[in-house]
Amino acid sequence: MSIYYIDNDAFPKTENELIIEENDPSLNSQKANCLDNEFKLNIDDFNKIFFSKYNIEYLGDYFCSKNLDLRVVTYPSETNTCFEKSEILGSWNPLNIIKVFYFECSMKKSLCAVVIPETGCFIDKKHLKNILNLPCNDFIKKSDYLPKNMNFGTCSPFIIDEDLQGNDGRVEKIIFDTETLFIKKDNKKILDDFSFGSDHRLSIQINYYDCFRMLKTRYPDIITDEEILTLSFKEKFVRNKGKIKIAYEFKTLNYRTAKFINSIHGYGDVSILNDYIDELDIPNILTYKNRLKKR
Repeated sequence: MSIYYIDNDAFPKTENELIIEENDPSLNSQKANCLDNEFKLNIDDFNKIFFSKYNIEYLGDYFCSKNLDLRVVTYPSETNTCFEKSEILGSWNPLNIIKVFYFECSMKKSLCAVVIPETGCFIDKKHLKNILNLPCNDFIKKSDYLPKNMNFGTCSPFIIDEDLQGNDGRVEKIIFDTETLFIKKDNKKILDDFSFGSDHRLSIQINYYDCFRMLKTRYPDIITDEEILTLSFKEKFVRNKGKIKIAYEFKTLNYRTAKFINSIHGYGDVSILNDYIDELDIPNILTYKNRLKKR
């Protein structure tokens, strides 16, 4: 794994040095398992290497101008899920890895994206439909179509102007979770991992709240926040011969509760009934010893 930082005192790179596929030890297999590969680039070289080919230089420019923490990480192997990234990163908390779902509204064919931390839960589509104020005869489904410069396994909120409705694109809304923003705002030194572009061996690490503010500044009519991860569950309480058994069935799981469970949970205590195979991205701690059951 290699880590790249912005440092405007760094000397400009030559054209050959800008080809990271050849020079990055995580990408060329020379030192793929070394965790100490750190590189500093000035903002121009940083944009050239990572963002210019996707027309998302606004990422580097904003974080550099605001002196906010940003780094790009390269991986020795491709990743498609949050938990593949977490395993490579070692001690990285899965709740600090962000996933983005793109949904399609059936009538308008427009896209909305949901930007959430990995909580191990699924999106409540009925709740999302209410947030979007869709008519009763409309429905949303996981989109088969994505904005430019991304593919499944690298979905991100980092759109470009051509992705917007009215510009030959289909993106109507990108929604961040309100509670998560509130918590992340108070922990801005904790970085979150986002995919970007179409390379499955790269990710950008920035704060979730800072990411929201950047995109809100650039696309004020598109970026919004809502209570996406509302806490919704059923509780079953059984007392038998001096023992108490409490079972919970979560429909959605908010960030605060997911963080609490993540901090105290032991192996082998949870069974999951899954009927959303297309959105499956379950934490290992919840699927230990084949605990996952398909409905």
